[in-house]
Amino acid sequence: MVVQVSLVRTDEAAQTAASGVPERPVWPIALGTLLVAALVAMPAPAQAPPWLGGPARLVTGGAPLAPAHAAALGLALAIVARGVLLRRRAAWCGLMLLAVLGLLSALTGDGEPWRVPLLAAVLGGLWLERGRFSVPVHPERGRAAVKTGALLAVVAVSGSLLFGGVSARSVGQVAGGLGSTGAPMDGASWLPDVLGLAGAAGLLVLVVILLAPAPAPPPADEADRRRVADLVAHPGSDTLAPFALRRDKAYAFSPDERAAVGYRVLFGVAVAGGDPVGDPAAHAGAVDSFLARCRTAGWRPAVLGASGGLLPVWGLARTIGYGDEVVVRPGGFSMSGRRMRNVRQAVQRTVNAGVTTRILLERDLDADLRERLLDVASRSLGGAAERGFAMNLDELLTGRHPGAVVAVAYDEDKEPIAFQRYVAAGEGVSLDAMRRVPGGPNGVNERLIAEMIEYAADRGHGVVSLNFVPFRALLDTRDRTPLERVAHRALHLLDPWIAAESLFLFDRKFGPSYKPRHVVFRSWLDVAWLAAALFTLEFGRIRPVQRAASPVTEPARDLSRP
Repeated sequence: MVVQVSLVRTDEAAQTAASGVPERPVWPIALGTLLVAALVAMPAPAQAPPWLGGPARLVTGGAPLAPAHAAALGLALAIVARGVLLRRRAAWCGLMLLAVLGLLSALTGDGEPWRVPLLAAVLGGLWLERGRFSVPVHPERGRAAVKTGALLAVVAVSGSLLFGGVSARSVGQVAGGLGSTGAPMDGASWLPDVLGLAGAAGLLVLVVILLAPAPAPPPADEADRRRVADLVAHPGSDTLAPFALRRDKAYAFSPDERAAVGYRVLFGVAVAGGDPVGDPAAHAGAVDSFLARCRTAGWRPAVLGASGGLLPVWGLARTIGYGDEVVVRPGGFSMSGRRMRNVRQAVQRTVNAGVTTRILLERDLDADLRERLLDVASRSLGGAAERGFAMNLDELLTGRHPGAVVAVAYDEDKEPIAFQRYVAAGEGVSLDAMRRVPGGPNGVNERLIAEMIEYAADRGHGVVSLNFVPFRALLDTRDRTPLERVAHRALHLLDPWIAAESLFLFDRKFGPSYKPRHVVFRSWLDVAWLAAALFTLEFGRIRPVQRAASPVTEPARDLSRP
């Protein structure tokens, strides 16, 4: 199967295992809220039984709502239901407020005595379940909601006073967006409807603001990045660990600070790039810290590039295997034998063309060579911006990652025509960038990889991680189902743009092994937001580099040291 879906223990199960006390579900409250929302928004047909208008009066305590107002209130309650499901405290407060207003209206109004015990029971039940709603309103969202509410109130009152006298009851109806279709105000017969609709829209805006997740955190400062650089060098770190040092990531540390998760928040989704870095014994603590931060901030947690062995640790319910990392073991690599014939021929072509190579640390690049290599990178990408997230580092050749190794190929005129950058993680070495000028000699990339594998073997590195191949299981088989044959054909046709098949065929020359990588997330309800976040992170433009003097992240161990 190309896409594998599996279930592991959920986030709530993880909390149960940690505390021994199960966290009570909130879906019954969310379902009840959604049901009330549907009944409120549903237009009552002619000759409808009296109870059908009850839900609207249960919430508003007044006369039946105008259709537009009923739809707005129903939509607002549907949004609140989603907030309940995400354990937002603002959603609980909104339900409590509606229940209190409805109860007061029932106590002071005439008729329908059944509303009093029902609303009292709802109010008491909500109060008893207040502990389930642990996600507070972020201060920035709270300030925005207060400003928005104040602006709407000023506009409503000012408009009412400007176009004629208005009673206190009318102002309250307009400001709350729940005005009825009563008598028009003096001076402007259309004003009540306009202000009523504006109030309804304002209600929706306030609900959305209050239930929105916390804003994305700023990237980590240099002190935290240095701590993570030390964790990246831990022998237990994964081959994707160096990419945690990207400057757009924030970090969640384990309680003992022996492991960390690097992540970025986009569209309310907190995406961790690969497994935690640092001591494997502390990985679970780092994951717990990350998930706790997501719960507090109201973010949807997800992982891009998780390894199979860490799936249970992440404690998220949905897993999709979307490709494989290509791994070569330097200790078992040899250029001899029939299997390596294509690589030997490629390397020999570059030798015949007069190509020479050099491997040096990024910190040892002089200014002239650095500029020429950056020109190679620009020409290789056709002027496009650097992109990537989970398996790419940033700051290409700016000196910010001085312990990285750069393998450079020169033509017979000693001009750089290609380079590759590698970074160390634990026992492994990971390829970060592979650039070649258009029209350069074929075989240059094969030669640089082969020499880098030898370089890593001489320094005791047990793994060289090359590229990532999406949908490798589909490409690396001939026994395909009809649906898989269609998917394979689509990959072949799209290869000029996504290069999945070309990359697979290129990497296969080196006789590698493959390490499956997964996307891990909480719920299928998050898929749309998750897809938007992952697509933007992987294919969006990386922020422009800063050439000015800036702090340097120096890893605890670089590739030049055995």
